[in-house]
Amino acid sequence: MSLPTSLATILLLLTATAATSQEIPDGDINNDQTQNGAISATQALNVEQNDGLTKAITSATGNALQVSTVDYDATLYSYQFNKGRTTAETHITGTNTGDEDTSLGTPVYVTTDAIANYATGVTEGAHLTASTQQQSTSDKVIATTDIQSPNNAIYISGEGDSTAEVNHTGYQVTNGRLDSTSVQQSSTEAHANTSVTLHYSPSPNAYNATATNNYYGSYSDDRGSQEHDVTQTQSAMTQARAEVYAGNVWDTSANATAVGNDTNLQNAGGSLVVTSNQTQAGEVQSQAVLQADEYGAIYANASGTGNSMVAGNNDVYLRIDNTQLSSGGVDVTASIVGNEGWDAYATADATGNSAVGYACAACQADMGVDNTQTNNSDVNATATASVSKGRSVVSTARATGNSATYYVSN
Repeated sequence: MSLPTSLATILLLLTATAATSQEIPDGDINNDQTQNGAISATQALNVEQNDGLTKAITSATGNALQVSTVDYDATLYSYQFNKGRTTAETHITGTNTGDEDTSLGTPVYVTTDAIANYATGVTEGAHLTASTQQQSTSDKVIATTDIQSPNNAIYISGEGDSTAEVNHTGYQVTNGRLDSTSVQQSSTEAHANTSVTLHYSPSPNAYNATATNNYYGSYSDDRGSQEHDVTQTQSAMTQARAEVYAGNVWDTSANATAVGNDTNLQNAGGSLVVTSNQTQAGEVQSQAVLQADEYGAIYANASGTGNSMVAGNNDVYLRIDNTQLSSGGVDVTASIVGNEGWDAYATADATGNSAVGYACAACQADMGVDNTQTNNSDVNATATASVSKGRSVVSTARATGNSATYYVSN
């Protein structure tokens, strides 16, 4: 996810070098950031006809931190506190003089990101020890992508993304080691909304809305041992909505994803040890709506999860201690309405608690798991499809209270 250059961002790059007159830092990184006011980024594009690229990128971030260590061991202490509303909006309006084939853009790409607290760390050939805390007490984080072009066309491809996150922490490890303790707390609502009205498109189109209250992730693309202790709590709504209203489209999807607490850890080599504790008390809502007069293939995909934990090691040693409590409820809806066309698909997937862990069978894996999941609230998945004349209609609705999948595989 890209970061805005206009917002408070700290970039720390530590690289070990041969002894010279340059002073070598002591290896400690101390970061303390508090955002008190509102952060807002907005842009509007009015297009009558554009036969080339139409692209808009909008991002708003309260606190941002980036840390990179190359061949240098370092210790990170970071505290980020957000109190102000964070809003990012992108509006594209197509105006038409009567010709319904007027191009809105070939292609059209829109990215809208809103994040309250953002922190990333990269370690290569080194040992990074991190202790981080992110807290948000503002009312909302909102990302909005709005494309209104009822009489215009997109001829090559179209994509519009809205991403809202309250707290985000991510790491990458290459031939090194990471020891991380993280606490993420949120009483802030996260809203991601993508709304599109389009007359005609003979090309693939995808319109996505993704909302996450707390996200923590780490990835190793080479030998990289990792140990994580992650605590995530959220008490406010997490909501994503993607809606598309089309005249004649050949291949178009509306995709909405909402997650209260999300931890995703991947390791390519070495050991992976995970302690994860997630508490979801705020409601999770996800909605995908697609309506088309004429169509080739249309898709409405909506998914919602209270707590999600994934830990995978493509090596021998994996230990997982996972505790999940879901009490806020999960509500997911997917809706397809088609007048005349070919194939229509609606999928709604709702889960209270989800846990996945895996290790490498060819490596003669040593995997140990302690899993505790409790769901105290309703989990609802609803999929509807209404087609006047079509070739196939496929509708799927899945609702699961607690889901745990642990396996050793090649």
